[in-house]
This record gives sequence, structure tokens and C-alpha cells, in this order.
Amino acid sequence: MTHPKLTYLAQGVAALLLLTAATMKFVGDPGSVDLFERLGMEPVGRYGIAITELVAALLLLSPFAALGSVIAVAVMCGAIIAHVTQLGLVVNDDGGRLVAMLVVVLVCSVYVLISRRKQIPFVGDTL
Repeated sequence: MTHPKLTYLAQGVAALLLLTAATMKFVGDPGSVDLFERLGMEPVGRYGIAITELVAALLLLSPFAALGSVIAVAVMCGAIIAHVTQLGLVVNDDGGRLVAMLVVVLVCSVYVLISRRKQIPFVGDTL
């Protein structure tokens, strides 16, 4: 069973972290640039992911939070896969904080997705 206040909290936490990450990518933070260079996705991939994170964050703060959570889950799964397979869990001596942030966003987004599953376009009508 989900709790409405906890759902709003999860939406806010996920949106705040996504907005922070998107901002770092948009301004060309050296850590973000380094990560995307190592992935061979600099700069197009960095800007593409930043736009996607921004859209997910804005949707999480709107009546379309279910759709935002779907996008956030997809982006976080991709980021976690990239860290596990290519980048490593500790990046730039951060002690694993970046990966921990990814996991927090993923957990919050999954909670929102479960809480608001009936609001997902084309899918929620059948649940």
C-alpha cells in the first residue's frame, strides 16, 4: 500500500536530484564531461541525457508524474548499467556518491511508478 504524502516526497526528491544532475550536465561540469567522454558520448549524449532528465523532473512535479517516473526509471537504469559495465562504482574519488544518487532516484521513481501506475497513459487504463 502506498501513502500519498510519501509519494509526493518521492516525487520531490527524484525531481530535485534529476534537476541537479541535468544542471551539472548543461553547464559542462568537468566531472560530467569526463564521464561522457569515457562513454564516447560527449557532447551530444550529455546534452541529450540532460534534456531527458529535465523533462522527467518537470513531469514528476506535474500531474503527469507517472509518465515522469517511467522516464526517470529508464534513465537511471541506463546510468547504473553504464557505471557497472564501463565507469565503475566510484568515479573521480567520490566514494560512490554518484551511484548512490542514481539508486536514490531509481528507488523514488519506482515508488512513484507503483503509486501512480493507474495514471500511466495506455497502460494504466488496463490495470
